[in-house]
Amino acid sequence: MPDFRQDLERKSERFELAPGALDRLFERRRRKQRNIRIRAAVLALVVGAVGTWGAVSALREIGTERRPAEQPSRPESYSLIAGAYTVTLEDDDPVVRANELAGTYTMRLLPDGVMLLSVPKGFGREGPSPSGISFRLSGNQFTTNAFVSFTCANTVGVYRWLLRGNRLTLTPLQEPCDVRAALFGSRPWQRER
Repeated sequence: MPDFRQDLERKSERFELAPGALDRLFERRRRKQRNIRIRAAVLALVVGAVGTWGAVSALREIGTERRPAEQPSRPESYSLIAGAYTVTLEDDDPVVRANELAGTYTMRLLPDGVMLLSVPKGFGREGPSPSGISFRLSGNQFTTNAFVSFTCANTVGVYRWLLRGNRLTLTPLQEPCDVRAALFGSRPWQRER
């Protein structure tokens, strides 16, 4: 091994580098390494930007699908349905008879989403008159929390509403409470003048 080293030293003595050649060699190496780091950083930025753009685009699409029946109604819709309505429930309906709901009910729908409900005399099983009930319109859907404190505990009823002339028809869509379904959905309500 020492012979090889000596041989190399002898040959290098015969060869002379141009002035600054070694410095230029080291400088080229530094530039090459710097350029590799710059390219890696640019590639990382591009990948990050594309990933961020993709994530933002995907998140923007979530929940933008519009379904007219679930869009909140404008105040004008509440004005269309606002008014006083009456309905008379007869004992010929088994649900009415079973829940002792027979009688005439008056419902006032206010433009601010408040429902005032007058119950027939002797309607004591629900306690005091359930006034101050709220309702909400979403397109053609009518949602109410009537009797939520009594018979229909912790539930709301969802109905499709249709006002034709002076008749308000509420068709149950999702109604877990028989009392509310019988009251609101068994017969059309007549608008009072």
